[in-house]
Amino acid sequence: MSTPIPADILDGLTTFGELLRYLRRRAGLTQAELSIGVGYSEAQISRLEQNLRLPNLATVQARFLPALKLKKEAAAIDKLQALARQRPQVRTSPGPGTTPATGVRMPSIAVLPFANISSDPENDYFCEGLAEELINALSRIKGCMVVARGSAFSFRGDEPDIREIGRRLNVDTVLRGAVQREGERVRVTVHLIDAANGFQFWSERFDRTIADLFALQDELIAGIVGQLRVQWLEREPAPAPAPAPAPASPASRESLGVYNTYLKGRFYWAQRPQGIDKAIEHFKQAVAADPGYARAHAGLADCYVTLGSWENGTLPPIEAMRQAKQSAERALLLDTQMVEAHTSLAYRTCHYEWDWQAADQQFQRAFELNPNYAVCYHWYSHYLTAVGRTDESLAASLRCLELDPLDLVINIHMAWHHYFARQYEQSIEQCWRTSELHPNSFWPAYFFGLAYAQQGQIGRAVEEFQTAVQMSKGVTFAAAALGHLYGVSGSADKAATVLKELTERARTAYVPAYDLCLVSSGLGRTEQALDFLEQAHAERSGWIAYLRVDPRLDPLRQEPRFVELLRRVRLTA
Repeated sequence: MSTPIPADILDGLTTFGELLRYLRRRAGLTQAELSIGVGYSEAQISRLEQNLRLPNLATVQARFLPALKLKKEAAAIDKLQALARQRPQVRTSPGPGTTPATGVRMPSIAVLPFANISSDPENDYFCEGLAEELINALSRIKGCMVVARGSAFSFRGDEPDIREIGRRLNVDTVLRGAVQREGERVRVTVHLIDAANGFQFWSERFDRTIADLFALQDELIAGIVGQLRVQWLEREPAPAPAPAPAPASPASRESLGVYNTYLKGRFYWAQRPQGIDKAIEHFKQAVAADPGYARAHAGLADCYVTLGSWENGTLPPIEAMRQAKQSAERALLLDTQMVEAHTSLAYRTCHYEWDWQAADQQFQRAFELNPNYAVCYHWYSHYLTAVGRTDESLAASLRCLELDPLDLVINIHMAWHHYFARQYEQSIEQCWRTSELHPNSFWPAYFFGLAYAQQGQIGRAVEEFQTAVQMSKGVTFAAAALGHLYGVSGSADKAATVLKELTERARTAYVPAYDLCLVSSGLGRTEQALDFLEQAHAERSGWIAYLRVDPRLDPLRQEPRFVELLRRVRLTA
């Protein structure tokens, strides 16, 4: 393979199993294929990669090194042999949430969805809503890490060992509970558990009527926060006190059904881009039932900013961003501290207004309101990448991954960051991690294709892009990426076919001009590509924010029209 393994990747692989898995993937081998090459069973390869056993050094030298195609990778050869001499060990480097200067971990907690032990399955969403209120309250405590809803709720309905949950989410404490509702009576039981040993260190039961439900919620939050502060004060640094819990939303007070509808919208929004339409449908239902429900308006804002940005790109940005602004401002009129709405406005400013200073200020306001909102770190990383602050973008990306370690979009965002930072090997490694967590998503295939293309691995890139097009049911940016690759790799006829298909599709549906620019550029049609790029600017395409950093635009960078576009979006040095 022509691209050498980056030193920082090798440094980060501290066990034989980790390094073997990375090298196998890099060589394009499945576990079955490697097992044939080295004369081991698949089960034995799996145990090696889990670091449960080691092969002897002679076997590594005689079988593994040739099978892994490491002739020109002296550093990798030396490290694999050195690790083979060691006893199996688990990784001991500091995990997420560690304060680099002191090595002391911030206090951290995951709130699992409450179990519904009532007879009515409709209470499931109420149970999730109660857990989400706790997440929102705990997230306002500065100096602690609270796992986001998406990752914590991935354990819904499971009964895994608490220690395994703690390991996967990298937290100190797990909160779990149960709700029993019979008629007008509600009983809520909560437990705080030490994730390191699985021992419960606090438990409480609350009995109330439905009429007292929201007083119960406030009492529950106060009790848990108080107990956690006692527990965490034994650590350094101690987290700051939590502010008074925000009042329950008007919709929740009037109708649990509205809140259930809102939660369904959030579920589908997390499946973007395919889930966006259903998310909008549920958020609109919630707004129709209660026009004063700020969270539902904020949910619509989130949907529309992604519809009008590169993440989805299926609605003309001028229309999408108009609706996003309208929904976000309505949410803030109802609740000035709605962090989701502040974050959506910041993302909109970055991708639509190209007002970089204002966007930064809006993101900082969102961080002040909630220092544990993973989406804010995610979208702030987009802003930082766009303006060329790559190291800061990495820090924001890692922080959002700490807060929501199992979420699909946030995991693939790490691959996005490495791609635009031109760290292609790191991008590929993150794609592998994401595909293991979310094997049915097209996102890993798309970013595999982007990174492989930049490395010159054309065959693998084509295969991945074709998979992405098929799995995504033809999202235009995946088709455009394939067309661009066909063009730059000499398959002009295939590239021209893709360009024709996208052009015809644009007659009946929105196709971003940026996609047409990429395919035209791949074909070497510079003037046509610049025409489409100027059209993308007029459309206020979300991709325009990344003019400085998209590697696929490199052939256009010296063109006067391109330089002028950079000036118009305020991205010149």
